Amino acid sequence: MRSGPAGFAAAVVAALMVIGCGSKAPPPPAPDKPAPATEISDSCTTADDCELVDACCGCNAGGRKLAIRKDAVAAFQRTHEQRCGEQMCMQVISNDPSCDAEPICGSRQRCRVAPHMQHQ
Repeated sequence: MRSGPAGFAAAVVAALMVIGCGSKAPPPPAPDKPAPATEISDSCTTADDCELVDACCGCNAGGRKLAIRKDAVAAFQRTHEQRCGEQMCMQVISNDPSCDAEPICGSRQRCRVAPHMQHQ
């Protein structure tokens, strides 16, 4: 966890992202064009477009999994230090449902984490 002014600023930015400002989000990138490394690319047409990746902390470190496009995995992993550099991971196996899941192409054509055998 962050502390001090940097942590406060990060908390304010996160809160503003949750609240939003009434503007529309930019359209998702086309499936054949990867998103910039600063964005999580999750657009899909089938489950085969998607792959599970560790969030900041993996399932063997108290964390969870995310579903993103297969062609965005390398860029996502390259930004790990930038996204998670100050996050502390626990030395514990996670109980998060995403750790025993599979990637699917869910509603609105977005990669999602789903329990095994759940198809939409």
